[in-house]
Amino acid sequence: MASSFEYGFTLPNGTKVIHGEGVMVKDAYPPDLNIPGQLQIYSPGHNADSTTPTFCGPHGVFEFDVKLRMPRHVHMSPKSSGDGKRYIVEKILVLNGVALAELSGEIYVIPPNTMVLIGPGVPHTWTACPPGLDLQEVGVSKDEKIVSEGKFTAVFEYEEPTAFFPTAQTNVLKEESEYVKCDDLHGIQIPVLKLEELKKDAWFVWGRGVRKLDDKQ
Repeated sequence: MASSFEYGFTLPNGTKVIHGEGVMVKDAYPPDLNIPGQLQIYSPGHNADSTTPTFCGPHGVFEFDVKLRMPRHVHMSPKSSGDGKRYIVEKILVLNGVALAELSGEIYVIPPNTMVLIGPGVPHTWTACPPGLDLQEVGVSKDEKIVSEGKFTAVFEYEEPTAFFPTAQTNVLKEESEYVKCDDLHGIQIPVLKLEELKKDAWFVWGRGVRKLDDKQ
């Protein structure tokens, strides 16, 4: 499967984003059965593509609104061999609604039906996009009307069992020794951003790419 279809795109910080044309869409049943239904496949799985992590950690649902502003953090788990910890991948599927993610200090507007595989050691934090952002009006979604309502549903899963490691750092961390804990959780929450600030400064995810609104390409 992986050899015939390339899933999503990868940000410079190592985070992989799968949305729109980066998602494999296929019929759920053989055409001759004449049963409706389509599958959206966000990953070929580890056995088909070794760059896709295997996920053995907690898996669940997290409901966000604009009041829920997550503190910046990373995730680590014990190394399988030797002492110490390693940074692990967190998988977030934005199931519905429009999300805001801070990844390595940059703000991203994430549309619904998008999977984000947060790269190992990437400091991150999430909240819901403020109500009223019209992705079609700003030229992001060409043929689909998507307007933020101030909430979104996240389906999360961790590569390994992990804990919450809060940090004020925004650079990608490679070794456990680089991590600096931050005890001021309120000070590292994702900032409250107005729609005009997002339009000016945020990166917008769509299809196989990401851009700022003033990027004419």
